[in-house]
Amino acid sequence: MKYAGLITIIAATLAVASPAWADWDLGDPYKMHRPQLPDLQNGLNVLATWPKVIADDFRCTQTGPITGIHIWGSWLDDQFPTISGPAGGGIQDPGAVKFHLSIHRDIPADPVNGEHSRPGELLWQRDFEPDEFTHRLWAQAREGFFDPNQNEIIGFDTQVIQYNFTIPDTNAFPQEEGVIYWLDVTARPLDNNTRFGWKTSRDHWNDDSVFGDIPAVGGPPPTWTELFDPRTPPGTVPVSLDQAFVVTPEPATMSLLCVGGLALLRRKRRCDGR
Repeated sequence: MKYAGLITIIAATLAVASPAWADWDLGDPYKMHRPQLPDLQNGLNVLATWPKVIADDFRCTQTGPITGIHIWGSWLDDQFPTISGPAGGGIQDPGAVKFHLSIHRDIPADPVNGEHSRPGELLWQRDFEPDEFTHRLWAQAREGFFDPNQNEIIGFDTQVIQYNFTIPDTNAFPQEEGVIYWLDVTARPLDNNTRFGWKTSRDHWNDDSVFGDIPAVGGPPPTWTELFDPRTPPGTVPVSLDQAFVVTPEPATMSLLCVGGLALLRRKRRCDGR
């Protein structure tokens, strides 16, 4: 019982800190060219509700597993999906949704043949149930909700939600430094009356984001179309869109604390002759 206090402190610290690991804040580590933060001044939310898929490219800056993916999004007219059943009681919750995330190889642009860059070979994918990610209100900003198939703004929203996906090492994608990949996102609300949009970013990088539609039989979209701001006046140069997201390594601070604490415990035991 002599070291019970130290063990209790380590366990309690990890228990308290673990839920916060999933969130990403400004200044936290990342392993892509740079975080693509949400545009809160002139941004849009691009419809990313199944069967529609939105994708954006990024460059890896650190070889190793991607154990965190963080995206920003909103819901059309601020209508969150409803939690059904006795436990839900009809409560609206931005977490009442399933997400499908995937990472793809890059197909570079081919200007000679008039082809833009787009997602290629599937390298990694995972479905996230509502209890397998966290979410929080990031900011409030009135913005348009964009349906790219109609090329129109179909409504508005005001609440920017950050969604945080933590991925176990055993299921993480091992990216390679210097390589360009694509992140694909689609959402499936638990009801059929709400629509999720992936927020655009103020930080433009490389090529335009793209959208596609999943066929009824499943599989990847047969075609990908570049995303441009529908508010661009006719006859002017199209304004490219990029999506708000960041990919991260596993937060190490608390892991190192745990390792250090256990090492100290072992050292004390050796000194005591145990």
